[in-house]
Amino acid sequence: MKHKGIRQMPTEGAEPVVIPADLWQRPDMISALTKRDIGHVFRLIRQFAGCSQTRIGVAVGLSQGKVSEIMKGAVQVTSLEVFERVADGLHMPDPARMTLGLAPQRPSLQVTHQETGPPRDVDAHPPAKYLASLTGSSSRPVISGLRHVLAGHIQAEAIMGPPLLISAVKSQIPIVGQVCRVTRGADRAEALTFASELLEFCGWLHQDIGDFTRAMMWTNKALDYAMELGDQRTISYILMRKSLIAIESGDHGHGLGLANAAMSRADALTPRLRAVVLRTRAIAHAHLGEAADSAADSETALTEATAGLTQDENDCAPYCTPAYVAMETGATRLLLGQANSAIPVLESSRSQWSLTSQARDHALLLTRTATAYAMAGERDQACTVIEETIPRLQALRSSRVAGQLTTLRAHMRQWAADPRVKDLLTRLDITAESFSLPAPEPRGDQ
Repeated sequence: MKHKGIRQMPTEGAEPVVIPADLWQRPDMISALTKRDIGHVFRLIRQFAGCSQTRIGVAVGLSQGKVSEIMKGAVQVTSLEVFERVADGLHMPDPARMTLGLAPQRPSLQVTHQETGPPRDVDAHPPAKYLASLTGSSSRPVISGLRHVLAGHIQAEAIMGPPLLISAVKSQIPIVGQVCRVTRGADRAEALTFASELLEFCGWLHQDIGDFTRAMMWTNKALDYAMELGDQRTISYILMRKSLIAIESGDHGHGLGLANAAMSRADALTPRLRAVVLRTRAIAHAHLGEAADSAADSETALTEATAGLTQDENDCAPYCTPAYVAMETGATRLLLGQANSAIPVLESSRSQWSLTSQARDHALLLTRTATAYAMAGERDQACTVIEETIPRLQALRSSRVAGQLTTLRAHMRQWAADPRVKDLLTRLDITAESFSLPAPEPRGDQ
């Protein structure tokens, strides 16, 4: 029974939180999600959706007092479990969830079947029924639709890493292969272009979970399509990708040779493409201990990346900005044992880095910066960067970041007796455990 003049807190708190769809698209909301600043998210919801702290708390499973502390900035949310509760309770749309670093609730349709046997019938394996109906005349709308899907996968992968996307991407490969087989005339070039992009991306997904055998296999197939297409820029980019896979798998000499091949027609490339190939060649030189050559390539790569800021042409390397090249240059100096000279380069990249860009690469930059400070004996600076880094590692599943994290932990253990370092090492160990990556797939599916 309600009484006039008495505020019914349970009823008010139980009212659902209704957030206008356009609030998730506001620049300040996107910025808050990118920074994982839940306090700012709550303040925006209170301002634009009229939700009280009590209603927000009920929705996300937190007390009103805790919501108040978060909104004031007295408490920072760093737990993945709390991020998920907030996203679920506020009914975040998938783009907002992915910006926050969480998996979408409605992942792209995937083709699934029993690993131990063939599909039970045609309907259990949709592509089998669909492939037979594909003709050259239907290729353009198919490629157009898959382009939109691939763009979404690329954006999602930069935020949450590859494991949740590999099956979805691989399910499209038979469709694209059939399109390339049946398409002739002017549409064939479009089909070949998309096929090389999709397979190169599939190669990258496997590379970032540390499955270099399959990474090279898919990237080789991407190169086959690129060679048939005859586009030098695409060929050079994929040769660069093969170079990186070779380098990361330990075949540094072969990686250098592939990078040289990618630069063989440098005049045909855009500034950004030249920058990303030169960056790769610098990494190969660093692994081989060739410091002067690595430094020369890094310097030229920075010049090209700066020129790329004003280039008019699109290419495969929009991510290759001066800040990105600086991060990679810092990495080459760490490989060469030049921690003191790596620090200013990495800090320069850190100061330029856009918070709305590649979440994984930003985490990699911070982890490398902390490693550089640790290698240089700068304990307090390393700790400060680690404290900034840990919240950004929560949703990532990347072998590159995991490898750098292992190196960082090894260098920090020299101060394991220090209370602050001890606490950070414990938190890093817990984070590292969450980086468990899927095992390489059985070879039978090749």
